[in-house]
Amino acid sequence: MIRAIAYSKVEMTDQEYAYYKELVSQFTDDKDKGEELFKGLFESDDDGFITLISPKQTIPWAILFFIQQLMLNQRLRIIDDLRKELKNK
Repeated sequence: MIRAIAYSKVEMTDQEYAYYKELVSQFTDDKDKGEELFKGLFESDDDGFITLISPKQTIPWAILFFIQQLMLNQRLRIIDDLRKELKNK
């Protein structure tokens, strides 16, 4: 399902989105919003797939690892869909 993160489309599962919300709340305090840490961190295409991770500010490792894992999971889902498609032919 495509969700909006940092004004970008991102393809993610419900479980991944729940973890994103967890990270946002973990890094939100009186002076900072957790959502701000995701702004400018990545680029995505029109289908919601992350195409580039490029931090422009210092960010927590947990957020960087989450975005990297999300990008990897997106690619693995594409490969799995292709595998299923080939298997059904």
